[in-house]
Amino acid sequence: MQILGRSLIFLFCLLFIIPGFKATAAEMEVTEAVGHSIDNSIELSIARIDLENSRINYRKNEAEIMRTGSRYAELQNELGLLQAENSFSQTENQLVRDTVRIFFQLILSEMELERKEIILELEQRRLDEVEKQVATGHRSQLDLIQQQGNYNSAAFDLEGSRQDLIQDQEEFKYRLGLEELPPLRGDVLSGVEPVEIDLEEFLHQALAAATELQVREKQLELAEIDLNRAREATTPALDLQQKENDLEIARLNIEKSENDARHRFQQMYNGLTRAKNNLQLAEESLEEAEKNHDIVVRQEELGLRTTNDLLSSRISLLGAQQSLYSAVNNYYLTLLEIYEAMGHSLKEVADDIL
Repeated sequence: MQILGRSLIFLFCLLFIIPGFKATAAEMEVTEAVGHSIDNSIELSIARIDLENSRINYRKNEAEIMRTGSRYAELQNELGLLQAENSFSQTENQLVRDTVRIFFQLILSEMELERKEIILELEQRRLDEVEKQVATGHRSQLDLIQQQGNYNSAAFDLEGSRQDLIQDQEEFKYRLGLEELPPLRGDVLSGVEPVEIDLEEFLHQALAAATELQVREKQLELAEIDLNRAREATTPALDLQQKENDLEIARLNIEKSENDARHRFQQMYNGLTRAKNNLQLAEESLEEAEKNHDIVVRQEELGLRTTNDLLSSRISLLGAQQSLYSAVNNYYLTLLEIYEAMGHSLKEVADDIL
């Protein structure tokens, strides 16, 4: 059995998990799935119409604001549009992330199904061996019962995974609005070259793009206008004190929101660093699993290992491949969060990232 190199490892996976696999245009890439998901999402269509209505209201209000010259009304108008745009962006970006996550998970489920098929084959061989040993008096009926239980458990586990995969594929097909779900292109994640993102530059862009901070700034200006109006008018002392308190709360809210956002973005960046490290560890583990499997293959060819040993080694190798695939898709999902935090539309940057 020939061992494939790391550069072909994901193609190796697909040769096992997709019968008759060929690198054809019929395969669906992850960005294509994102496009179908966006086109088919009723929720996103509603959000888009809501945003258009908000823009219409903004333009209608502008005419009145130009007549009165009210900065207060202008701020309220800007605040309403800002929140509407942010709501739409969150809906669209969440849709992209969910589609990418499900796409990756389906491929991992296909890989896990292949691994469990081999486990069942191994348990079947072990069951056959125990039956022969019981017949010759070398093993007990208890051993046979235990191995039969192992086989039944593996068969049950395999069938459960198969049914779960069928159900997940049906749900994904519905999400994309397709009559049939084509094979998913699983080698899209091979050959990952992690993107280098400077922490300070990331924090700068993320804080500048943070909608909650923009909202807080406008709320502060509204509170200042409220206080100035109260001072200019005949306002009772207690009411004036309340306006001053509201202004101080608005200032503190800005400070709190900025601190919270900075902490959240720092944690997000740390998550990207961990994802890169896990990716490297998974690559190293796979390399070690390939070496071990190569040794077992050669030993089996020389008659020093059994077919069961070869199957066990293959199960371990597939597990290492899954771990790498999982680490890679976790890295990409984390990277999508990073780009979203910096104010990018994931719909626009998905092709470049993935």
